[in-house]
Amino acid sequence: MEKTHTDLLKGLVGAGIKWRYSTGLDKWAKLRILWEMGYIINEGYVDYYLMAFWIFRQLAKDINYWARGAVPSSIVCYCLGITEIDPVKYGLHSERFVNDEPPKFQFDIEASRIDEFKKGADEFLQANAGDYDIEAIKTCLLREDVEMGKGMRKTYLTPCESLSRKYERPLPENIDDEIASYALNFPDTKDFFDSYVRRKEGSEVWKKTGITKLDEILSPTYGILAYQEQMLDILREIFHTRAVEANHIRLAIQRGETEQVDAYKAELFANLKDLTTEEAERVWSVLVSNPRAFIKAASVSQIVEKYKFKMEKPV
Repeated sequence: MEKTHTDLLKGLVGAGIKWRYSTGLDKWAKLRILWEMGYIINEGYVDYYLMAFWIFRQLAKDINYWARGAVPSSIVCYCLGITEIDPVKYGLHSERFVNDEPPKFQFDIEASRIDEFKKGADEFLQANAGDYDIEAIKTCLLREDVEMGKGMRKTYLTPCESLSRKYERPLPENIDDEIASYALNFPDTKDFFDSYVRRKEGSEVWKKTGITKLDEILSPTYGILAYQEQMLDILREIFHTRAVEANHIRLAIQRGETEQVDAYKAELFANLKDLTTEEAERVWSVLVSNPRAFIKAASVSQIVEKYKFKMEKPV
């Protein structure tokens, strides 16, 4: 029987699991791979992942590139070798990537070779035009247009001078502070950053909420909501929302969609399981405390990148 594209992706991911997790997967990681693969297949994203694999792992294997944005959130991308960030190790969430429609594959490409990369990628896609929706894949993988919004400049394929040669410094044992500092050190979150530093140094007391699960989620950042992933953790582990629903609520909070957020809150509060209404209010106040919470996957990627590539000049 001829193999389908889904069979091909399953085979590649299976091989990637053995490569990336040679000592075996824990139960949570296994469930995560099953969930993400199910979502990719059901939503029709198989071809995007296959083309990302062939283009970045095969065609561009000798060109420096680095996955950006939410790509490191995907355990499938990690198993395919598209990103070097292990989402299990850093507590990243699959739905933060795959819920985009379609998933946004963002990459920095070695600047001096980007024209070579684009030419090769285009030729490769055209050669496979009979089997794949090439225009849709180009939109997903090879966009260079710039999106402007709230002062942020986003591209999907970015020429990057810093990727001109590998550096490969060893990662420190603990880079949590660097990750948090990058995530919080923006104009909208500067007060949170200052508080993070004071709490780490011991000059400011972190008053715990008394809700065990919430304090556990906030513990790595000294009680400060720093990451979108923490929002997802709160919604899933405390309010018991489904993964996709949690991401929708997170989006509404971050977009400032007041009516929609109020509707979500009312629904959650009408179905409380382990919390009193007073406790739920405390949890909710934390959940909405930092609408500008940064995506941890992007922060991890930014920090790990500097240990992997020599910076030739400021970019």
